[in-house]
Amino acid sequence: MDTNCRQELEQAICWAGAVLHQRQFVVANEGNITARLEANRFLCTPTQTSKADLVPAELAVIDSDGVQISGPKPRSSEALAHLAVYRLRSDVQCIIHCHAPHATAFALTGTPVPSGISPEVELFLGEIPTVPYATPGTVELGEQISHYCDDAWALILANHGVLVLGSDVRQALWRTEILEAYCRNLILARTLGPLQALTPEQCEAIRNQRAVWGL
Repeated sequence: MDTNCRQELEQAICWAGAVLHQRQFVVANEGNITARLEANRFLCTPTQTSKADLVPAELAVIDSDGVQISGPKPRSSEALAHLAVYRLRSDVQCIIHCHAPHATAFALTGTPVPSGISPEVELFLGEIPTVPYATPGTVELGEQISHYCDDAWALILANHGVLVLGSDVRQALWRTEILEAYCRNLILARTLGPLQALTPEQCEAIRNQRAVWGL
């Protein structure tokens, strides 16, 4: 990647971190963002750093095993979980992990996120699996995630938070916002009555549109 492209990617990561903090999807030093720099090199947010305070010079560069190549601060411990996805999905260029509150409510209660309810979610996210709990920052978490990420763009991490994938930083952030809005709407809707599911035919029509729109 040339210097200009790298600088743009670093700035995009810092921008996304600021948005996550502004939306209160992360507090204190929670959350992390990675992005593919080259085939086996990745940019990673540093540990113990607020996403509101990210600057390009402090981003770490790591290899596909999680070994840090450069950066003044240690990489996020959650990078191992991200790398498990990158190894399986060449279409993924950015991964965001955060604790968006309404989506995390599903994670903390073990409540599955239903499919076949919202056209937008069917279009932009598809199925949203729940990954069984594993200790954050461990190889085991990455192994658990690898069983569920074959065609998922957003995953609920049991008792933890969410992991959202994108073809670039902006798309990963947008998908994070869509997931959180959907989970908020589900919680609100259930106070009014049962959820109204789309028919199988309606879901199929939406899936066909995903292909037409290149999603």
